[in-house]
Amino acid sequence: EIMSETILNMTNISKSFAGVHALRGVRFDLRPGEVHALLGENGAGKSTLVKVMTGVHQPDGGEIYLNGVQVHFSDARQSRQAGIAAIYQELSLFPDLDVAENIFAGRQPITTGGRIDWRKLYSQADQLLTSLGVHLDLKQKARNLSIAQQQMVEIARALSVNARILIMDEPTSSLTLNEVADLFRIVRHLREEGTAIVFISHRLEELFELADRV
Repeated sequence: EIMSETILNMTNISKSFAGVHALRGVRFDLRPGEVHALLGENGAGKSTLVKVMTGVHQPDGGEIYLNGVQVHFSDARQSRQAGIAAIYQELSLFPDLDVAENIFAGRQPITTGGRIDWRKLYSQADQLLTSLGVHLDLKQKARNLSIAQQQMVEIARALSVNARILIMDEPTSSLTLNEVADLFRIVRHLREEGTAIVFISHRLEELFELADRV
């Protein structure tokens, strides 16, 4: 039974800032192919937990296990290499790069001559977005995209690095109802593919519609 295997295990996680406990003895586990909702009021420590998960913060105490192996992330790059991707409320696209360039920013396919392989870049970007059922103009600059479209680009970027864990921090807060429906369709598709999803939201009706565990 695949669902019983945890991909991520956090035990007894503690984190303080200037003497204030943000996290105290937190346990959290995540399974492949599930949407696991994180719920709590402002100041409950949701974002701090996510930042520990993604290597932005290092815990003061506790252990993190990925596929049963203990890990220590000293920065966000290490957690990305381990297959953890986060989409924060403040989106992080390069405004002057186009959709395809943003998906592969810093990891552009290279020709044998050492130049960027533009044809491959655009065809791979097209494949990724098509697999998500998303239709975007690959040559459009990120600054001209809606918030929902920017999220789709970030999700495609996470998939392009084979992220096994996708963390979404209040992803629906500035979306229209139609955009939320589209996002949920993509989240369900990712879940079917076996991606583990951490979904932070304070909208209970969304969680009942989407989450496997809360």
